[in-house]
Amino acid sequence: MIKVIEAVKEASISVACLLEDIAVDENNDIKVFEIQKDIEHIQDQLTIIENFLEPFTVAELEEMANE
Repeated sequence: MIKVIEAVKEASISVACLLEDIAVDENNDIKVFEIQKDIEHIQDQLTIIENFLEPFTVAELEEMANE
């Protein structure tokens, strides 16, 4: 659970930083590979969250099917 909470925080920070970088880039100086690195980091964090939540989703669906 701690890993999931950390992943949510990391993803949130990465999104905020990415948006800030884009906002202050008045001359369009940011290179695509720099943005790609941030997006890949966010995706990695979201994958951690998905992998944690998936068993809960499956269990909930099975429970609904049994009702």
